[in-house]
Amino acid sequence: MHADPHSKHSSVAMAHVLAMVMATQAELDPRAVRMLEELDAFRRIGLTKPAFLRIVREYRDGACKALSGHDHLQWDDMKAIDPILDEIHDAAQRLHLCRLAGCLIATDGHITDVERGVYDRMLTRWGYTPSSLAQAIL
Repeated sequence: MHADPHSKHSSVAMAHVLAMVMATQAELDPRAVRMLEELDAFRRIGLTKPAFLRIVREYRDGACKALSGHDHLQWDDMKAIDPILDEIHDAAQRLHLCRLAGCLIATDGHITDVERGVYDRMLTRWGYTPSSLAQAIL
């Protein structure tokens, strides 16, 4: 059974994944927020921009706080992010989130090792490889 793409749970779960990706940076990058606006991400996930940014702050201060302090993804980080990834069951939502996450980590022109680790964990957890993801996007 697939989640309704407009359900509150689905919207919040998608926001959690993007907030986790954004938590890899110590500070909120306004370019990432602008990129999400340009891609109409807030409407597509079904949350307002203020509601989404509230979730990002909660993740930065809570569950994903340690991500921005590491150079590489740690075992404890995976224990924190796997449940977030496991909230998404719909294949179309997973694909959309992978695309958005790829844009987010590249927004500043430099992909850190922890950003790459979170992104790679997302792909692995959801059964994608870089080539299968590219094929699915095409």
